[in-house]
Amino acid sequence: MITRIWTLIERATLALLVVLFSAMTLACTAQVVWRYAFGDPLVWSEELARYLFIWIGYLSAWVAWKHRAHIALDAVTYLNNPRLTALSQRLVEALVLAFCLYTLKSSFALIAITHSQPSAVLELPMSVVYAGYSAMVVLIGLDILVGWLAGAQAPAQVPVPEV
Repeated sequence: MITRIWTLIERATLALLVVLFSAMTLACTAQVVWRYAFGDPLVWSEELARYLFIWIGYLSAWVAWKHRAHIALDAVTYLNNPRLTALSQRLVEALVLAFCLYTLKSSFALIAITHSQPSAVLELPMSVVYAGYSAMVVLIGLDILVGWLAGAQAPAQVPVPEV
C-alpha cells in the first residue's frame, strides 16, 4: 500500500516537473518574442523563469537521488563485497535522511521569515520560492523511508569493469 501511494506521489512530481519546464520554456520564449518582435520586453517573464528554474533544480535533485545518480564515492563497490556495499548504502541513506531532517527544520524558519516578503515583479511571496528546497528534502526523506519500510534494495550500482 505504501509503495502504491509513493508511486503516485513520484508520478505526480514527475508530471509537475514537465509542467514547470514547459512553463519556463514558454516564459523564456515569450520574452524573446516580445523583445524582438514587438520591441517591448515582458517585465515578468524573467522572474517567473528564474523561480521555475529554482523549483526544477530542487525537484530534479530528488530525481537524481531516486536513481542514485548524484556524484558519489564508490570505493566500497570496488571491493566487490555485497554485504559491505549494502551496509555503506544504508549508512549513506541514514546520513542523508538526518541531513534532510535537519535542513528541513531550518528551511521552515526561512519560509516563515520570507512569507511576507513579495518578489520584485510578480509580488509572489518569496516563501513560495524557498519552499522548493523543503519539497526536495521531504521527497528525498520519504524516498529513503519508503525504501526502508518496503524492504527495497537501493538500485544496483553499475558493474565495475575488470582490468
